[in-house]
Amino acid sequence: MKKMLAATLIALSGCATAVSDSLERRGVDARMTLVQRVTDVRTDTVRTKSAFDEAQSALSAVQGLDGAPLARQLDLARATGQNAAVAAQDLRLSVEDAKAAASRFFIKEEAELALMRPDGESYLAAEAALGAVKAASRNFEAAYDASKLRLSTALSLHNAEVTTLRRAATSGVAADARASERANALAAIDDANAALSILLEETDGYLAALK
Repeated sequence: MKKMLAATLIALSGCATAVSDSLERRGVDARMTLVQRVTDVRTDTVRTKSAFDEAQSALSAVQGLDGAPLARQLDLARATGQNAAVAAQDLRLSVEDAKAAASRFFIKEEAELALMRPDGESYLAAEAALGAVKAASRNFEAAYDASKLRLSTALSLHNAEVTTLRRAATSGVAADARASERANALAAIDDANAALSILLEETDGYLAALK
């Protein structure tokens, strides 16, 4: 019965990505693959946070400018906003890769548990370790879901503000009149960065559980 269950669980691993399957054929196990994917998420989270910081700084620096300097600053704000959007997209793709690797990892780990004696010390230890990884994975995914909403809001407000200001790109009066709207966009970036900081913490917790 245990062998049948194990075979069924392993068969379900067909949902893993082609990349993960290729890695397995080259001798890279599911745990190593998942560690690498989660590490990639950490790297992209740091990059995204940096990109949002730059977008925030560029938009904040609009205050008090006029004429050509204002126009140049708005061009920079637009460029940094686009970079932040690309970084957020790269982060999303990294998280999706990590989720796919996690699915494959958990299937294989459950299959191995099914082959062990459920009353043995090694089984209990393995079960506890797997439970810790599952909990860390849930926290990681929840943190990303929360950050995703804030990233989207921040990008939307930042883009709307820059687009509006560029309609009168050399008018300091027009820019000053939108100080309140600009403050809202900057605050949204603060919220997004706070969420990214939480994601970093949960990513580190995930890696710790895997290692």
